[in-house]
Amino acid sequence: MLLSKIYVPVQKGLFTRCFSLSRGNQNHSWPIPDYGPMEVMRSDLMNGCKVASAKSLGAQIAACTIMYQAGSRYESDATIGASHFVRAMSSASGCGHSSYIKHRRLQQSGGFLTCTADRQSVAFTLRCPVTTFPDLKSYLLDTAARCCYHQWELDDCKSLVEDDLTRITPEQMVMDLIQKASFNGPLANSVFCPKERIDGMSKESMLTFVNSNFKPVRCTVGSTGVRFEDALKMAEMIDLNRVRQADPCTARSNPKSGYEYHDLGPGRDTWIALAIPGCGSCDLACLLKHAIIAEACGTGAVATGQHREDRAPHGPLGTMAGGDVYTEYRAFNVSYFDIGIFGIVAKTRACTAKQVARNAAEFLSNVGDLNFQQIATGKKRLKLSLAINDGDSVKVSEGLALQIANGLQFDSAKNSMALVDLIPPDEVVATARTLSSKSSAMSMAVVGDIGAVPMGTELL
Repeated sequence: MLLSKIYVPVQKGLFTRCFSLSRGNQNHSWPIPDYGPMEVMRSDLMNGCKVASAKSLGAQIAACTIMYQAGSRYESDATIGASHFVRAMSSASGCGHSSYIKHRRLQQSGGFLTCTADRQSVAFTLRCPVTTFPDLKSYLLDTAARCCYHQWELDDCKSLVEDDLTRITPEQMVMDLIQKASFNGPLANSVFCPKERIDGMSKESMLTFVNSNFKPVRCTVGSTGVRFEDALKMAEMIDLNRVRQADPCTARSNPKSGYEYHDLGPGRDTWIALAIPGCGSCDLACLLKHAIIAEACGTGAVATGQHREDRAPHGPLGTMAGGDVYTEYRAFNVSYFDIGIFGIVAKTRACTAKQVARNAAEFLSNVGDLNFQQIATGKKRLKLSLAINDGDSVKVSEGLALQIANGLQFDSAKNSMALVDLIPPDEVVATARTLSSKSSAMSMAVVGDIGAVPMGTELL
């Protein structure tokens, strides 16, 4: 047996200490903030692009996000599914670097480039060590603003998009369908490309979608661990045009009471989602009230299988299942700029799907009965979620970009938790009662054994 020895060279002076009697700027000890960054700087460029940079002192990992308001709601009839291909082609070649070079350099430098998308926005995020950001920021620009969308790379991505459709979990599918059932207009567009539209996607369709929506007036840049001057220079390089263009009009979406389903066959596990009209993200106070109500009901994650190790659900929704270990409930609140939905998603077996659907509908109709103690618990859960997210540099940068896109400013979890504490419980209860009054406009989505789930007036 051959034993390989690894010799690690020790840098000279690595374990030596240097003492100095002089005081320098680099020797200052800065206090650690309670949550999130200590300072956030903002700026608006002449072409409409907005920048927010968090000064996170002592951070070793930097993150920068370029976000466009160009989700699936902005797709036209000719470009249905384009936002899915934008996400899938985030690793493709750009005008400055090939796909191979980007992958190789990012891996060598410890950087990661991701693309996330929903119905409202598309976000490109670079996460890397602070010292390597000046060398890697060109790859973020090349991916977000200068992708070529070559036809041969587009054809290669079609199989990847098809694989994405087969990898959709039932919970993801039911959440996508409930939004389709709840909205009229562009928000009914799925974040996934329809299977019948994959083969017909072309370079011309992609460029039409990108040129129509990837505009500076719809672009926001958020960063953490990056100097504000560097973030500002990178934002200026996204589009060299200094003239502010008019923001294209977006068709408004209206709430509706619809029904969507995906049949997995008889006897299969079933996911049920019920929703009523909620609020948009443009009203921060109303958005926080809906988030508190969702946390007060219980937002524990629904497992994708029939078992999980952690059996400590959030009440009162989490305790509705009783002794049935195969059934789980959780509340959700989805908000876009102008409109949103509030609802309950449940996962159960086919034999209990009928009763579970009725229980979820009854709870949603009586959500206004939450008491002050449950509201206080919801505030604590929401503040905990906000504090946990501030520990992730990617979520901080994406959160800053989303804040300035919606015209909001609360910077860190510490500020947002203060806003949560300022909301009186009476106003939260009044909002919950308003939600209960909208139960007649309830929409529904089912994935699984659709024959075992009642619908319409049978629920109430």
